[in-house]
Amino acid sequence: MKTVYIPKGETVRYETLETDRLVVKGCLKVTYGIKARTISGGGMITAGTVSADDIRVDDLEAASVTCQRLIAKRVQTPELFAFESAAVSCFLSSAFVATGKLTVALSEIDEVKADEVIHLKPKKRSLFRLLLASALRSFWTSLTARPVKREVMDADFEPVKKDEEPVDEELNRFIGMFKLARESGYTLKIIPGTPEENAPVFGTGSGTDIRPAA
Repeated sequence: MKTVYIPKGETVRYETLETDRLVVKGCLKVTYGIKARTISGGGMITAGTVSADDIRVDDLEAASVTCQRLIAKRVQTPELFAFESAAVSCFLSSAFVATGKLTVALSEIDEVKADEVIHLKPKKRSLFRLLLASALRSFWTSLTARPVKREVMDADFEPVKKDEEPVDEELNRFIGMFKLARESGYTLKIIPGTPEENAPVFGTGSGTDIRPAA
């Protein structure tokens, strides 16, 4: 594993930096971008872009930060993408933050997209105590928060009509037949008698209809 180490009290400058493990105890200034698997240390990092899986530093300033998990004391960046979590104990300044869980004390953020946001009181904490306070606050919130039942707004409402008469399907069918016959130029004639008497008798073989005698 390739490791880049910046000692405490020293300032190191790069145009670009790509490594597996970056440990910053002093000050690191990169003109363009930093790519690493892990970034740690109690120093200060200034860069164009920072991309890593895990970032754990005191001070971070960049044009864009992309990582899985971020833990820091102070962060200044226009864009912060921490896909799992971001925790900043002192101050976070950003125009846009997208993360799964955001834990902050003081902050200036224009837009946040997060599944969970935890605000802690400004207090001097180590990074370990920051994570512990965030976990406890999240656990307490899950115990005390209750789901709120919300009414559906702007929905169409139609009162249920009671005591409605049942629909007469036979009557509707008869009215439909009457309208259809009238539009076609026919007239329906009602003949008294049983249906058997008025029904036509079909001959066998002649193809003609034989009606019963009156």
